[in-house]
Amino acid sequence: MGSTCVLAGMAFAETPSQAPARPPGATISETDYLVDVPSVISVSRLAQTLDETPGAVTILDREFIRMTGARDVVDVLRFVPGFQTTSSYETDAPMATYHGRNDDWANRIQVLVDGRSVYSSLLQGSAGIGWQTLALDDIERIEVLRGSNSATYGARAFLGVVNIISRDVRDTTGVAASVSRGENGVADAGASLGWTDQDASFRLSADSVSDDGLKGAFGKNHTERMNFSSHFALEHGAELDLRAGGLGIYAGRGSSDSAQYGNPERRWSLGSQFVQADWRKSLDESQDLALTLSHTENSSRDHFAYLTHDPIPDNNGIPRDYYGASVDFGGDEYVDTVTVQHTVRLSPSLRSVWGGEFRRERVVSPALFSATGGATTDFYRLFGSAEWRLSDSLLLNAGALAEHSDADGDSLSPRLMLNWRVAPGHTLRAGASTAFRPPSAYEKYGQVLYVDAQRQYPTGHFIFNNGTLVPEKLFSQELGYYFAPLNSAFSGDVRVFQEQITDGISHTENGIIPGIQPQYNLNRTQDQISGMELQVNWVPAPATRVFLSQTWTAIDVSASSGVESQFRTAHGAPRYAASLVVMHSFANGWHASVMHQVADDVALMSISDNQWLFSMQRTDLRLAKDLRLGGYKSELAAVLQNLGEPYQDGDHKYYFNRRALMTLKIEY
Repeated sequence: MGSTCVLAGMAFAETPSQAPARPPGATISETDYLVDVPSVISVSRLAQTLDETPGAVTILDREFIRMTGARDVVDVLRFVPGFQTTSSYETDAPMATYHGRNDDWANRIQVLVDGRSVYSSLLQGSAGIGWQTLALDDIERIEVLRGSNSATYGARAFLGVVNIISRDVRDTTGVAASVSRGENGVADAGASLGWTDQDASFRLSADSVSDDGLKGAFGKNHTERMNFSSHFALEHGAELDLRAGGLGIYAGRGSSDSAQYGNPERRWSLGSQFVQADWRKSLDESQDLALTLSHTENSSRDHFAYLTHDPIPDNNGIPRDYYGASVDFGGDEYVDTVTVQHTVRLSPSLRSVWGGEFRRERVVSPALFSATGGATTDFYRLFGSAEWRLSDSLLLNAGALAEHSDADGDSLSPRLMLNWRVAPGHTLRAGASTAFRPPSAYEKYGQVLYVDAQRQYPTGHFIFNNGTLVPEKLFSQELGYYFAPLNSAFSGDVRVFQEQITDGISHTENGIIPGIQPQYNLNRTQDQISGMELQVNWVPAPATRVFLSQTWTAIDVSASSGVESQFRTAHGAPRYAASLVVMHSFANGWHASVMHQVADDVALMSISDNQWLFSMQRTDLRLAKDLRLGGYKSELAAVLQNLGEPYQDGDHKYYFNRRALMTLKIEY
């Protein structure tokens, strides 16, 4: 394929010699790259070309990420078909979800960073803090499987998987620095240092991202992080990657409205630290072995005083006033994971991968678990996938994952997908899979007991979960068409899907004020999500890229919950959404990008008393120039975000307004 070859998604003109960096847990043989089309590695744990994967994949490569002018991963994912994003910090860090939100947390997709799950089970469960693990300059590519993948990754890979792959340390020697300044208090800075020592390579990077947040929301938002990566070439063909990092998120939330003093304006924070070791070895020309160890710690700090005078009678009719009572949503989480994986080519027509994983999640929060102080959950997983080439035109992908959890029992998630190459560059696929999402520890066991400021009058339990929740379940069916005709500047993917969710988890609508009846979670929703997704890439010239995505989504809700909850779930994804990205690099070192996005008829999650639908449009521009400053490679870029009117983001009171910023990057 020539320079006009484009991957489905956004990995443009990548040749086999530019094979993507391997994340831990996805070891592959050198022969896997001896193909004309590049591979993805996050779908079945086998390296596969896009016409052979058991699902629709979108790839965001480093060049695409840079030319969007985005400042974090979430802002890049808004171009992926079926994804919704918000930059609000009101309930979590900025979030990306797939096929809608049924609450204020993004807990139905699995997010990996170099193969390590960054899903946090604090509160309702979310990858909010995990999205911020890496600075954009440290990311090589992002692989997105749009569809269920519990058959490969187990719990939480319910509706899809995002794998964020960092840059290979062997490609980042030297020093790089960047600084951004702009409207809305934008103040970003970052630096990295890479070096080699015989058979070892290293990178140390640090950065910070700050702005004044959404219009109408409280507080300045600030993220700071540091990451260390290393690669060691060991004896007998083995390799070892060691990684460590940490980040802190500091933001504002709450309201100055006197009617909402139970949720006062305040500062809060999230934190995360991790260490990770990935060892892999090629046993022979047909099989590889990989071992991954990781330890992650997450924290949440949100403590404030309840400032609403709202006397609540006890069982004897005596009023109690909880003004000044202490409210605490804080907690800590400790996650340890061990994964072993064996990849083998059994014959020219059959490849397989199998392995096991142990994962322990320990949550500590006396405020959120008044009876026990926390909860510990152990997960035991066995997984396997096979790729069987039935003929030159038929490929069968089969896989399954069996999981045992000491909190939720046993689960099995199989997947079967048949890919039929009807002609060179044209492949049809059809298949089905099942998935599950166990409740977070807080969803299942969380118990919150408030007392007044004098610590005399307990509420009874404000939140009471008795451990009876069972995992959400999903049955997914899809038809797909991947096209990348030879000698054509076009490529793309069409996905038609139907996803049936049973035992969906939702919470009661008793409000936030401590009351007579507790708030708790139930398995009570039955949802059906159906629709179609289209992504098209066009490279009319080697220096020009065009990406178009369109999504049509319908969510049918059958639930015993309140009308408002059903409305928000049914409209948790836009009825129609689309994005258009046009990028061009000029011969004189100038680069220009135009990004446009629309979304129609979506409900915002924070509205509790109105059944309103909202739409949004956003257009961004980026203009950059390559420079030589002091003999060093540099780039000066100007970005204009949201040229149109401010649009509502996350809450009907919060607006993403127009902002301009300048960025200078230097490498030497």
